Amino acid sequence: MMDRIPTAIAGLDELTGGGFVRGDVILITGSPGCGKTTFGLQFLYRGAVDYGERGIFVTLEESPARVIRNVWQFGWGIERLVKENKMRILRADPVAYTHYIPNHRNNDTAHIDIGSAMVETISKQIEQQVKEIGAKRIFIDSITSLKIAQNELQVRFTILELIKNLENLECTTVISSEICPGTSLYEAFSVEEYLSEVVIRMHVFRSCGTRVRAVEILKMRGGRHDETMRPYAIGDSGLVIYPRETVVDGGIANMAAVL
Repeated sequence: MMDRIPTAIAGLDELTGGGFVRGDVILITGSPGCGKTTFGLQFLYRGAVDYGERGIFVTLEESPARVIRNVWQFGWGIERLVKENKMRILRADPVAYTHYIPNHRNNDTAHIDIGSAMVETISKQIEQQVKEIGAKRIFIDSITSLKIAQNELQVRFTILELIKNLENLECTTVISSEICPGTSLYEAFSVEEYLSEVVIRMHVFRSCGTRVRAVEILKMRGGRHDETMRPYAIGDSGLVIYPRETVVDGGIANMAAVL
């Protein structure tokens, strides 16, 4: 029987059949502003506070100070967890590597070498932090940054190597990836979705002048999962999914139960 851990996202355990499988890599995708960072930080924060699982937050975009400031609204004392060694924040900057990328765009071998160097450095930093505090959860936000100034072959190789390295850490890992608004499901499907054990898509629709948020589990290896699009909200205490409500054509069935 697979060992599962609570997702720490209200309503999500019911959709996943009891939580995430320990050690899996979970991909969260969606357009800007849909709540991917909130999802990942809630997975870490509540995991540490409620379930005693220490976590590593790897930010490839925002500064740690800004991240901490942005979650004050939820009452999450990330600074306290960092001081108590229950959480670490690692800022990795893939943009710093881009000046090494050669101008000869047809030199695929050189591109692969640069991608490998980026992943090797980031992976070593994550591994060191995991060992130092005995972390069990990781959140990486976002791997979209690893695709800067890279060709398609390099992107595939970079993401493949990163995910394989994460699988060796014996942590449950959530990674976020951005998709452009208006992109179709087929166009948005990327290499990280093939490689991750779980893929969760976050949507934001406009219905009658109201913003409707919906989440769906596109894939979950090793177990059955809910396949219906469910509404979610970002409230005072974080992200909440409503597992008994349904989003149809951009609107919520039985909206009164959600509001």
